[in-house]
Amino acid sequence: MGRSSLLIPALLLLGTGLIGCNQQPTAQQDSAPPFVFRSLDLNQRRKDGLRDWDLSSPEARYDLSSRTVRARRPTGILYRNDQPSFRISAELATVLKDGEMVILEGQVRLQQLNDQAMLIRGDRLVWKPAESRMVMDQNPEALDEFSRLTARRLTLIQTSNTLRFEGPTQLLRWKNRRQAELEPDTDIVASKGIWNLETGDLGVNGPVRASRNKDLEVTASALKGNTQKGFLDLIQPVRLKQNEADINAGTTRWNLADQRFKSSARFQGKRQDATATGNGFVIDEATTTVIIPKACRLSQPGESLTARRCSWNWLTNRVVADGDVVLRRREPDQETRAPRMEGQLGSSEGVRFGSSGQRVRSSIRFTPDQPGSATPSSRSPVSF
Repeated sequence: MGRSSLLIPALLLLGTGLIGCNQQPTAQQDSAPPFVFRSLDLNQRRKDGLRDWDLSSPEARYDLSSRTVRARRPTGILYRNDQPSFRISAELATVLKDGEMVILEGQVRLQQLNDQAMLIRGDRLVWKPAESRMVMDQNPEALDEFSRLTARRLTLIQTSNTLRFEGPTQLLRWKNRRQAELEPDTDIVASKGIWNLETGDLGVNGPVRASRNKDLEVTASALKGNTQKGFLDLIQPVRLKQNEADINAGTTRWNLADQRFKSSARFQGKRQDATATGNGFVIDEATTTVIIPKACRLSQPGESLTARRCSWNWLTNRVVADGDVVLRRREPDQETRAPRMEGQLGSSEGVRFGSSGQRVRSSIRFTPDQPGSATPSSRSPVSF
């Protein structure tokens, strides 16, 4: 990007109405007074001739010795591919060394002008036009229709239209549009990361801690996702805790809009004395249900169940198992098989499965008595 001299446009093009510039004898002044302009309009073009940025102010001062412009209530436009990309506004602007650096202060706002309408705001922004880089380092935050991101520092890289953030970082998300008077549904705390403001792609370094509707806690080593598509991929190891249920899992996709977690990796879950394992899971928050689509195994003291597929409602503890279901009990030594079983997990009497009218086959083995206490025939196991 080429650097333009701000002195020439200030004096020749835009410095209409020079005010208070009475020249004093050299011996009576320490330095020349600044030039004061009723209005100031500055613009910058790239080396290829495309528009880069415009900046205007209703009042500005130019210090000749330091080549510094100080402007009140500045507004401007950032361009990308010669098209307006962001609208800029602030209370004060300081332009150093004819545009090498621009400092905006007081209610700084960068309003995205495309469909995403991202707003980046804070109290101070340092802008280096030659590097196409803007750093918000005082109370920075970025807001879109559903989210609010706060961090220690936000950096907008104009060439790639990406936002870098340095932690600690907090991402709040609302299910039905962001509203300041309502608490967010999702609260995510992490470290640094990057957010593409065009595509919505998001990458965050961990550790990641999140809470959902105050009753679900999530931890992960990092996350990737897309805010426009409404999903986050929690990178393993992943842990989810809700209503005394604790799940340790691999990489898991979190669909924010549908309130669902989905993973194809093997996992292990526990609630009180009951445990569950399987190849993958789906957690549906709306129905308070965990679905294990493959290799389901449930166990609690004295009994275990295996099936091709099963589901568990963590509020009612109702369990439904499908496909080659096998229920084994220790006391007595009993095995029950059926295509489908339903029951309650964690009850004091055990699983207590019913078969919903389907055919069930059970076998029971009785422990033989000690030697000498019964006839040989009574020591043979009995099954039925």
